[in-house]
Amino acid sequence: MNSLERVILALERKIPDRVPHFELEVSSSVIREIIGDGDIFDLAEKLDLDAVSPRVNQKRQKIDENTFIDERGLMVKKTTQDYLEPVNTVIKNEADLRKFEFPDPYAPHRLDGLKKAIERFKGRKAIISLLRDGWSEVRDLHGFSESLIDMVDNPKLIKGIMNKAVEYYIELGRLSAELGAEIAFSGDDIAGNNGLLMSPAHFKEFIYPAMKRIYKKWHSFGLYIIKHSDGDLNKIMDLLIDTGLDCLHPIDPLAGMSLEKVKKDYGRRICIMGNVNCAGNLVYGTEEDVVNEVKKCIEVAAPGGGYILSSSNIIPNSVKPKNYLAMVAAVKQFGVY
Repeated sequence: MNSLERVILALERKIPDRVPHFELEVSSSVIREIIGDGDIFDLAEKLDLDAVSPRVNQKRQKIDENTFIDERGLMVKKTTQDYLEPVNTVIKNEADLRKFEFPDPYAPHRLDGLKKAIERFKGRKAIISLLRDGWSEVRDLHGFSESLIDMVDNPKLIKGIMNKAVEYYIELGRLSAELGAEIAFSGDDIAGNNGLLMSPAHFKEFIYPAMKRIYKKWHSFGLYIIKHSDGDLNKIMDLLIDTGLDCLHPIDPLAGMSLEKVKKDYGRRICIMGNVNCAGNLVYGTEEDVVNEVKKCIEVAAPGGGYILSSSNIIPNSVKPKNYLAMVAAVKQFGVY
């Protein structure tokens, strides 16, 4: 059984030969420590990871070493974890919304990473297009606090931004599927350690309909859907599953999400992906600590299939490379069905 077959069986809540494993992202510094010169594709090849997940590409105008302006008009700054965080907003009101257009989804560079993944891994590894389902674009374009406030004060504006974002990512999903991706990974955080970022009622009014609409379209293109959100999602688990997602990532342990409970309560309805703590043993523990955590995750979530082992978010640069390697080796040793 190859990696693609393994991942698809897990997404269909069936039993593969062993528990699949891959990461949404691995820090460039961790990659360098393990393989020297190379990228995430080279790492996936060397470690026999089961999937790759390239991002949608945006051209950026360089302001300084850490600051850029992207194609949306957003000024973004590079963080210590290789992320680009917005430092301004571009949609402040309805007039801005009327003028705003997302970057051309058909631009030749837009899905460059996906094309490279398909050329290298098609038919061998699961190929994931790393997309969004709306909320993160609202947050970036209008501002995080402003977006939450305007769910009350200006709901029409929030829904207008969301609708444009949904149309954009529906089209990127269609293009991804036509190129050969099998999976859409939807990476919009809707919760933190203390609970949802908005009330359950506002989630149901603004975000749930957008997710349901976009997932229905992605499924119609033949894509499986892995939904990512950090944080405590317990209050909206049934609503999340009703959106049509196939798999939920990462069952955040720092927010009190229990892998065992989610598997017990929802494992017949969705695939589960997670949740070796990327801010715990992977950073501070020994290799033995990591192996024991992997074994515990497999023990509670693997029975019956429908489980993909990963960290509880990504592999940041704070993770010890030897601990990451211990996790990869452990899932192959102890994840056999």
